[in-house]
Amino acid sequence: MKGLVSLCLLVMSLLVNAQTKMNSSEIGYLYDLEHQFLLDHRIASDQDNYKIFLRFTLNSGNVKTSDYKISYDLRSNYMSDKSVNTVVSLDSAKIINKGFREIIYQLEFERANGQELAVVEVFNIPKNRRFRYDIPLLVDGYTPPPFLIYEPFKNIPYFNAYINKGSQIRLGNVFKNQDSFEINGRTSNALTPIPPFDEKKRMPPKNNPIDTLYGAVQNELFTFYNEGVYHINSATNPDKKLAIYVADEYYPYFGAYDKMITPLIFLSTNEEYQNMTLATDQRIGFENFVRETISGNDQIAKDFIKYYYRRIRKSARLFTEDREGWKTDRGMIYQIFGDPLQVFRNEKNELWVYSNSSGNRLRFTFDIEFEDGIKKHRLVRGKRYKEDWMTAVTQWRSGRIIE
Repeated sequence: MKGLVSLCLLVMSLLVNAQTKMNSSEIGYLYDLEHQFLLDHRIASDQDNYKIFLRFTLNSGNVKTSDYKISYDLRSNYMSDKSVNTVVSLDSAKIINKGFREIIYQLEFERANGQELAVVEVFNIPKNRRFRYDIPLLVDGYTPPPFLIYEPFKNIPYFNAYINKGSQIRLGNVFKNQDSFEINGRTSNALTPIPPFDEKKRMPPKNNPIDTLYGAVQNELFTFYNEGVYHINSATNPDKKLAIYVADEYYPYFGAYDKMITPLIFLSTNEEYQNMTLATDQRIGFENFVRETISGNDQIAKDFIKYYYRRIRKSARLFTEDREGWKTDRGMIYQIFGDPLQVFRNEKNELWVYSNSSGNRLRFTFDIEFEDGIKKHRLVRGKRYKEDWMTAVTQWRSGRIIE
């Protein structure tokens, strides 16, 4: 409740002064993978020296890079105003890589005491519309490590939230030429999230460490051969760490029917789910569920598979944390309800707003936590969500796609 109140206060304040403060109402575009452009970033720090790598990707054939002006400024928090004469434009001098409809910028600055937020502004010149993108410089007092995961043969960071096993990467200290790293991992046995109306507590799964402890030096090519969650820390400063999820070679696609069945847990009864998972031929079990539960109409069945699993793939890009994207709380809500109408965010919470079937506002609050090198978003559950959840699930089960 405290987090929701703080978000409501944030929204009220933003409505009063939306031109200079971080306008969180605009960050809903970040979860729309069909938006005119996409943004990603990676951040590293060495004491008060910061480097942010910003990837700007044009996502529509109707726009061009000259349509946009990009700048950033540093602020103390989400509620603080933009200071006078602090805006830095991202011009060609800050471009470190340019590809087809993609630009990677490097932002470099020294963080002053009290500055905890970088705000990037993307200005669409022809449409006179501004989009803001928030980058926390501190999370619960934790500063980013001085190293990043890099592409194997390019001097640019690895931007994906996951790595497919068997893929090569490099580790590199952003601020100096030499460093060494220790890498250890655990298997990812994350539980499927329970529905938003279910408030019961569950025991967390037992962590099973991956036996091998790896070492790597600066710019050494490195390959992850096992799936799991890996923590990477500097050998000279173990407190500085980052984490990465290593998925199978098919992710975010599926290499077997047993993995295609798992996300159907949101739509199936216990008996239906058991019939699929215990079927002698799981392909037949999967197809029987779609044909008998969703629709016997071939086109509707195909549409269900297309849209449901396309959303699974989107969740991989948007929400992968220490588990597959659809297994996170945000991924679960996104899977069933789709793109939020609005997203509000501050240091501690993220609020998603939808319109429900009766025309009222449906709101989901996620508490932001930083745990062992991973930023996580935990849904604040409540019984009030049951009717909306069941309505949406029924729509999916009846072949009415929520898109």
